[in-house]
Amino acid sequence: MAKEKFEDFLKQVEKTIEELEGGELGLETAMSKYETGMKSLKKCYEILNSAEKKIEVLLKDEPPDEKGELKKKDFQ
Repeated sequence: MAKEKFEDFLKQVEKTIEELEGGELGLETAMSKYETGMKSLKKCYEILNSAEKKIEVLLKDEPPDEKGELKKKDFQ
């Protein structure tokens, strides 16, 4: 399974906003698009929160190595 990318979800949110702002959708279609857009937006927030936690772990727990590089460590 391919890794879910923030950029892909963000593009979906942007596309949904454009479609909704176009004003040419019926109510049922608009509601469906809105729901899909909100799900994509939620995934964006989840990915950003995960990235933020990884950064916090890197900065908090691991001093830089001899080369001055931080070690990567998953939060979960």
